[in-house]
Amino acid sequence: MLSRSIIVVGDVNSSNGPVISGSPTDTIDGKPIARKGDLVDCPARYPDGRLHGINPIVEGDDSMIVNGQPVALHGHRCRCGCALIGTTTGYVDG
Repeated sequence: MLSRSIIVVGDVNSSNGPVISGSPTDTIDGKPIARKGDLVDCPARYPDGRLHGINPIVEGDDSMIVNGQPVALHGHRCRCGCALIGTTTGYVDG
């Protein structure tokens, strides 16, 4: 099994867009844990020139629930299609 880092506020996506929202109560090293539905601010642009901008994380691990939402892990995607890149030492197998 692969180990996958848990995403927290401040981690970025594959276009260097930061995660900007997370759990109001659960943290890793003082940073809120990101979940499905939390937001990223993506600087990438669509082919027609529109900015990806602020959009939600659309994937999460259904076996890990924080505040009623699945936890986002390294490799999960945002609505814009960019992948999340985890940097924490909080890992899960899967």
